[in-house]
Amino acid sequence: MDPIVRSKLRAILKAPYAGTGASEESLRSLMAELEHRLPDEYLDFMRQTNGYTGEVGPSGFVCIWPVDDVVPTNKANNYREWIPGLVLFGSNESGDFYAFDVRQDPTTVVSVPAIVDLKYVKEISPSFVGFLECLAGA
Repeated sequence: MDPIVRSKLRAILKAPYAGTGASEESLRSLMAELEHRLPDEYLDFMRQTNGYTGEVGPSGFVCIWPVDDVVPTNKANNYREWIPGLVLFGSNESGDFYAFDVRQDPTTVVSVPAIVDLKYVKEISPSFVGFLECLAGA
């Protein structure tokens, strides 16, 4: 991971990273199962953390799911049927989801209300690190 990006993340993520990072094999398997390439920033983050649950900045909160939870959670929410082109990767305290909008190039990060429907999707950031910075209020 780029040292500048790592420094930014350390400044905005308030809880310590838990566990060990995701393996290359698990990340390749994830993308194969989803049939989508995921953003490099996210992949770098997962290599370091394999998920994160905790505060972001002074008032934000995020749960970025471990690699093993991404596919089952997407399947449980019928993502291919209800929100085609989105890949859920996390949530907040309110039960809303965060997703990658892989319909765009480059991929962007969007919020998806618990009522999973494309018409309620709202773009948050054009990048994964930018998404975390937005949650932190940076």
